[in-house]
Amino acid sequence: MSLLLLIIPLIGISLVTIETNSGLSIVNNIKIKSIALTTSIINLIVSLIMFILFDFSSKQFQFIEEHYQVSYFDVYLGVDGLSIYFILLTTIIMPVAILSNWNSIQSQNVLSFVVIMLLLESLLLAVFLVLDILLFYVFFESILPPLFLLIGLFGSSNKVRASFYLFLYTLIGSLFMLLSIIVMSSIMGTTDFDAL
Repeated sequence: MSLLLLIIPLIGISLVTIETNSGLSIVNNIKIKSIALTTSIINLIVSLIMFILFDFSSKQFQFIEEHYQVSYFDVYLGVDGLSIYFILLTTIIMPVAILSNWNSIQSQNVLSFVVIMLLLESLLLAVFLVLDILLFYVFFESILPPLFLLIGLFGSSNKVRASFYLFLYTLIGSLFMLLSIIVMSSIMGTTDFDAL
């Protein structure tokens, strides 16, 4: 179920790009927004099911999915008592964000807005689901480019300056987190949350 939360927005991105290939028009823009809204609502329903099935009396990780030897990492997904709330919050905010910008996004920018929002949802959920500190850092940093584009394309006054400041300050600040992850992994020999 954890992996499903990450895949649904990516399926939405592929459906949106297929719909865009049939041509840009006002009707297509409404279809693109509808596809994005539908996929984010489906993700919300999946996260609500996870929240209902979550056993709050246990201190163990739940909904664990292990995929070993994917590239250089072991992809290890799971949910604990804190991350379940962040997952639920993320899946609630995304449909609200798409609905609140339903009329304000102009016709030529609909595709980029929808793709960035669905990609951000998938990356944010990956941050809260991954149980490896190094992958946590990778997904945490991978949020920055879509966020940079979102602010730079759809922000208000001084949007380019604001996007650069957010990107640089977050990147520079998180380099210390990378340094601490490297130190912990060299001492412990692993980056797994359970082992640490």
